[in-house]
Amino acid sequence: MPLVDDTMDESTPWLIEELKRRFHSLDNGFILDEINQQPTWCLTVSGFERWFTELEAILDQTLGRRLAHAAAESEEWHWNQVPPLPKSWFSQEKKRLSVINQDWNLRGLGQLDILEKNSESNTIIVANRAYTALAAGIGNAAWECIQEQRYRFQWSDRGAGETVIELTADLRQIPSPSKSTTEWYDNQGKTCNDTRFFHRARFEAEGLWTVEGNRVMMLSRDSLLRFEDLATSYLSSTERSTDSRTIWDGINSHEQLVMWDAMAEASRKQFLGAGELVLIASPEHWMDVASRHLSMQGLGRVTKATEIDNHGGVELHLSAALHPAVVTGRLLGCWERAEGRGAQAVWKSTEDGHIIILKNRRDIA
Repeated sequence: MPLVDDTMDESTPWLIEELKRRFHSLDNGFILDEINQQPTWCLTVSGFERWFTELEAILDQTLGRRLAHAAAESEEWHWNQVPPLPKSWFSQEKKRLSVINQDWNLRGLGQLDILEKNSESNTIIVANRAYTALAAGIGNAAWECIQEQRYRFQWSDRGAGETVIELTADLRQIPSPSKSTTEWYDNQGKTCNDTRFFHRARFEAEGLWTVEGNRVMMLSRDSLLRFEDLATSYLSSTERSTDSRTIWDGINSHEQLVMWDAMAEASRKQFLGAGELVLIASPEHWMDVASRHLSMQGLGRVTKATEIDNHGGVELHLSAALHPAVVTGRLLGCWERAEGRGAQAVWKSTEDGHIIILKNRRDIA
């Protein structure tokens, strides 16, 4: 009987090379999509689902519709950054679908196809979809780009990884989305050879790839910022917890404070729920911890760690952060996993990047 090598590498070399050509590792801990020059979060679909579910529970709101519209805006902006889709007298629709599906292949977002088309409405499907609300949004935006007109959309999840989207023509004049901006400063990183999560990618099907058996997708920071903006506008009547574990220096908007608290808490809970092991014996170990739990996914990089007390308190300096709330929440989870106690965090933006202070949530005598 032949012996099987359990450590055999099951990654797909051609896919990894294509991913590396498009998504560049930067020395600030980012993954940069060369197509739209956006920092990109490389994460498991199950991890995103857990994070999003926690976020909805914390805010006590259903956020799927807002996520879909944010994804639609971001996807339209994405296609506005690339050369126009092909124009042809013959098979133009088919050629445009092919271009979009090639793009989605690398982003792990599934494949777009047509179920039904007539003069009044269209029905499309995203097969091998990642997350159904994301699929609905990007599917609608992609179809608008193909047809060069606006549509209203609603969707249903058909199971087996399929999202069906019903579209009806929208005659309103809706301007194209502008570029999203951040309220914080990130150091511009340089291309490097650091390992990223997708460097172990395995092809499974069109629009679907995995790392170590877990489905992975690429989520742009632009999508995250647009989602935050749409969700925040509904939080004016939501009270902020009087026992929040996060302080955001320089953030004064009530709605944004509530949103960032929730995003960080969801990130903390998602990390702890994953059961990751974190060992920290000295402040310097934070660089390795951050490399594994931040940089591998394109979330940022810790460049300096300084002890601030005798109970594990530490001041971390980051050159960049994909989103402060997501990064702070994940680092809170790392601290709690290592120390076995609840933690609190203070974040501030500086001209050199970010400072995040982590320490015990309750004073220790």
